[in-house]
Amino acid sequence: MTTRLISLLPQSARLRLHFGSVIVSGFTFIYARLVCSYMCSLSSEELLRSVGSLFVLHLVLREVSLHLVKADETAGLARKAYLVSVITWLITGFAGFSLHLILHPTFPVGSHFKFAIGYWVLGGGLIGQLEYLLFERTLPNHRDHGVARLHERLGRRLLEGYVIFTTAPAVILLLSLQRIVQELNGERRYVLEAAILAVGFIGAALLAALAFGRSLRQDSERLIEAIRKVGDGNFAPEAKTSRSDELSLVAAGINDMADGLLLRERIREAFGRFVSPEVAHEFIEKYAREGKQAELGGKKRDVVILFSDLRDFTPLSESLPPEQLIDVLNGYFSEMVAAIQNHGGMVDKFIGDAVLAVFGLTSGASKEESALAAVRAAMDMRKRLAGYNERLRPDGIELNAGIGIHAGDVVAGYLGSTERLEFTVIGHNVNVAARIESHAKAPKPALLFSQEVANRVGRALNVKEAGVAALKGVNDEMMLFTVAEPPEDNSN
Repeated sequence: MTTRLISLLPQSARLRLHFGSVIVSGFTFIYARLVCSYMCSLSSEELLRSVGSLFVLHLVLREVSLHLVKADETAGLARKAYLVSVITWLITGFAGFSLHLILHPTFPVGSHFKFAIGYWVLGGGLIGQLEYLLFERTLPNHRDHGVARLHERLGRRLLEGYVIFTTAPAVILLLSLQRIVQELNGERRYVLEAAILAVGFIGAALLAALAFGRSLRQDSERLIEAIRKVGDGNFAPEAKTSRSDELSLVAAGINDMADGLLLRERIREAFGRFVSPEVAHEFIEKYAREGKQAELGGKKRDVVILFSDLRDFTPLSESLPPEQLIDVLNGYFSEMVAAIQNHGGMVDKFIGDAVLAVFGLTSGASKEESALAAVRAAMDMRKRLAGYNERLRPDGIELNAGIGIHAGDVVAGYLGSTERLEFTVIGHNVNVAARIESHAKAPKPALLFSQEVANRVGRALNVKEAGVAALKGVNDEMMLFTVAEPPEDNSN
């Protein structure tokens, strides 16, 4: 259904608009008897009928136009309503000119023009500007259009105001002086002097309006550009203006806002280095952005758990200086984390030299896709470890790792207290993955996974049995699997 302007204007606003018509009609009645001797010869009743007819005409024109004009989004609603209002004032003025010409054909043209001037200058000019403000307060402003679809410009609005507020009084003054000269035998030089002053002041006002409007527009465009930069992710917009008024406070506010957004991004980035980036993003969006208090607890989720641990790392750590040991571990973890994240996994935590990773927790992948991603990540980890050992070989260091994978339900959530939280996965199936990893050493392959994982990836990978193992904490022995032609097994 098409929305009309009339439906968006409250009844009180429409009454205020009609009150403006009353003011102009009263002014026209009084003004007509002051500036024109011919209209002074008319009786009050006759002049009142003419003015009253124009009042009714303007009221009808306004109501009809507001009913007909659509309130679409191709232009600002306030601007559109203002232009419609000005048109009704101009039409009423022409109607007044024509009515006066028909009723009093013997009067000079100047008399008819003076009768219409009230609707043109006072109505369409001064009162029209007040109506513009009323429309802006009552009609909705479609701010969601963005800065690319501005329907009003500060410079244009300022220029219109300067023209109207300087021209209207000057026109009325000149008409009054003209009557003094033509009808009251005054000296013509008074009109000439007043005209020169009017033209001079109007010209100066226009130049001032143009200069001030240009300066205001440039400052506004700087602020708009700064907002665009922030929206595009540039948190150093350097918003500034040439003035120290309210716009300067807006510029300072934009810069402060950008600093806050930059700090938030740095916190997010730093937070993501201590926990998984997915967890950091979820926590910030769920708690930090909305100002909620972090809630302890978790939800049961079906995921794939990957557990990896270095073999014989204790003797190695005792033989290396602490600084070198940290460098070796950091290099190892960098390779393992890259392999896990490249396949959509989430690093849950580092436990000494061990890595716990989870697949299918945040990606939204199916069970089969998550299991396949976990096994391929494990194969990639084995490949990267071999390459890393080549780089460590000159130092006489070789790392060996076992990887265990299991799938099933876990509880994923925030563990700890409201003062110190940790996002993790816990449950029996996490322990099973760790137990499987403990068997991932000679004579078994360095990569092992459970029957559940094998069932999920069997069609995509060449899976083979790797033997039965008794796992601590598991009642029955479990058949373990690996991929055919796996990487070379680790030695004890």
